[in-house]
Amino acid sequence: MAAAIIQDILSTFKANSKEEWEAKALTDLKGKSIEDISWQLNEAITLSPYYSASDNPQSDTSALKKHNPDWQVGEHYEVSDYKASNELILHDLMHGLTAPSFSFKNTPSVEDLNTLFKEVGLEHIHTHFNSEDGELYLNWMELVKARGIKAAAYFQLESPIAVLSKSVHIDASSQYKGEAAIHEELKNTLLLVKGMLNQAADAHLLAKQMQFTFFVDNAYLVNIAKIRAFKLLWLNLMKELGLSVMLPFISVQFAPDAYGEDEQDNLIKATSMAMSAVLGGADHLIVRPTSNTSRAKRLARNVQLILKNESGLNQVADPAQGSYYIESLTNKLVNYCY
Repeated sequence: MAAAIIQDILSTFKANSKEEWEAKALTDLKGKSIEDISWQLNEAITLSPYYSASDNPQSDTSALKKHNPDWQVGEHYEVSDYKASNELILHDLMHGLTAPSFSFKNTPSVEDLNTLFKEVGLEHIHTHFNSEDGELYLNWMELVKARGIKAAAYFQLESPIAVLSKSVHIDASSQYKGEAAIHEELKNTLLLVKGMLNQAADAHLLAKQMQFTFFVDNAYLVNIAKIRAFKLLWLNLMKELGLSVMLPFISVQFAPDAYGEDEQDNLIKATSMAMSAVLGGADHLIVRPTSNTSRAKRLARNVQLILKNESGLNQVADPAQGSYYIESLTNKLVNYCY
């Protein structure tokens, strides 16, 4: 049935060459050239207003299909009252949260962690700690050992720890300077990683334990291409260094200036940015609430749940593959960094 419908569409609408599209565009532009409406992303990259099959780069992006599209639904918690935070987390876990992220004013003891995670099935979620504190890691390990479970945890330690899911954090968001500097953001992050791996005692272990945080903003298509490009750059680097490490783990948050003053408008922006992160291949996503109210926090989480449960984006790996525009921009970003 579906195949018949597609065949009907293909036979009804005549295929047009790029030259025919350009001729029609020039007529509509009334004296302007195609270059007049091209987008100068930065001094290194110019984007055409449209792309066709003839522009599709020949670079191989098939490895991106190996990405697990079912990303972790994150939310950030700044913890001072462990009991109150526990009640909040239990509520949020019942409403779609799968990967909470924590910051602490002081190092929590094992007893504090027991209070924070009372009745929380740690073996069923992904727990992220925004801390370089080695003592916190030791207390966490004591907690899970006492409970007799294996739990996925993400730390920000100086050295890789093999028993964790991810232990070394690379803050690529520190390189963020807006869409015009996206090429430098990727290149600087790649150089940082390459330097760390070249100096590592065990480069393979370090590469396996690395996790990355990137910002996305309101440049929808650029966000998608940026995440895809970094994954391809990572794979190229692994090949160059002779490391058999697969796709990198990428956590995505919103750029600080991504929101404006209107809360309803910001909710639309949040949906767009979240979708671009997912289409690009984010593994962990935090949608920033439009305000500090419980309603705004619930809506922020629901943005992700709608993308999963109603749009089905958690079932498609690299859905941007085949888009001439995104593939071309991805390829331009990759080529710039090499």
